[in-house]
Amino acid sequence: MIAVYHLNAGSTGIEVRILAEAIRSARNLTWAATPAHADIFVLTGPIPLLLRPALMNVWRDFIADRAPLIALGRASIDGHPFGRGGLAELPEIQVAAKIDGDPPTVTAIQAGIVQALNARTAKH
Repeated sequence: MIAVYHLNAGSTGIEVRILAEAIRSARNLTWAATPAHADIFVLTGPIPLLLRPALMNVWRDFIADRAPLIALGRASIDGHPFGRGGLAELPEIQVAAKIDGDPPTVTAIQAGIVQALNARTAKH
């Protein structure tokens, strides 16, 4: 089983519901109870300015050397529809996959998770 940990960085919720459906409907995906138990991290939301220091701490302490990070939805990628934000403004955070869409589809989420894990495995 692939354990998925969700980081909500200001998401309005639609992609979170679709992420939940993607995990519920896949045989090989489950929720991770804590960041320490995660095989992969999924970030949603535009990452408001006040949240960026906390995200950087989580990145440094739990994610950077452990598990791939996926940007889920347009807001987490570049801050759309706010005109700025997202991981585009945090180049120090390495993203394994960007799953575009407003919102992304269940199948795109499932494929993106597997692709990010396969890419990480190929590197090691």
